[in-house]
Amino acid sequence: TQTVNNGTLSTNIYQADDATPVSSPSVSFSPVNASFTCQTTTASLGDSTDKVNVTNLDTANAGSKSGWTLTMAATAGSGATWSDGSGHTYGVDDPTGSPAGCTNGQMTINPSAAVLTADCNSVCSNSTVSKGSSTPLDGTGTYTATLMTDSSYSPWEGYLTGISLSQKIPPQQTAGSYSVNMTLTVTAN
Repeated sequence: TQTVNNGTLSTNIYQADDATPVSSPSVSFSPVNASFTCQTTTASLGDSTDKVNVTNLDTANAGSKSGWTLTMAATAGSGATWSDGSGHTYGVDDPTGSPAGCTNGQMTINPSAAVLTADCNSVCSNSTVSKGSSTPLDGTGTYTATLMTDSSYSPWEGYLTGISLSQKIPPQQTAGSYSVNMTLTVTAN
C-alpha cells in the first residue's frame, strides 16, 4: 500500500542550508544599562543563518482555502512578561505610559522592512505573499503580530529575514538578563 499525503502548511526557523531546523532559536536584544528613564532596546529576527520559513505543500486544499497568515506572539499570551528568573519582570504588551510601553514594557514587531525570499525552484513567486506592518503589542486585543500573509493557497515556500523587534524597558528596571518565549504560528485562512 502506498500513501500519498496531502502535504503540509508549516513554519520553522532554518539554518543557512535551508533544510536543518534551528534547534533552539533565540534573539539577543541590544544591551542597555539600568536607568531612571524609559529605554528602548532593539533586535532583528531572522538572518542568513536563522531564516523564518513558511512552506505550503498542502495541494489538496489549494482551491478551498483563501491563503495563509504567519503570526508571532508571546507564548504565554496576553499579559506575558520578560523574566530574569529571580522574580523581576516587565511586560511584553503593556501600552501604558508616555511614550507607550514606558510604564511596564511593550514590544513592537515590524516585518515591513524585512527581506522576503521565495525559495521554491522557480515554481512560485512573492506575487501573492506580503509582509505585515509594524505592530505594537498592546494586550487589549493586539498581542499577536502578523509577519506574512498569502492571498492565495497555491504551493509556496520562502523565508523572511530581518524582522525588526523593539522593546520598551520601564524606568528603574532591575539589572539582569531577561527572557520571554515567543511562538510562530501559520494558519490557513
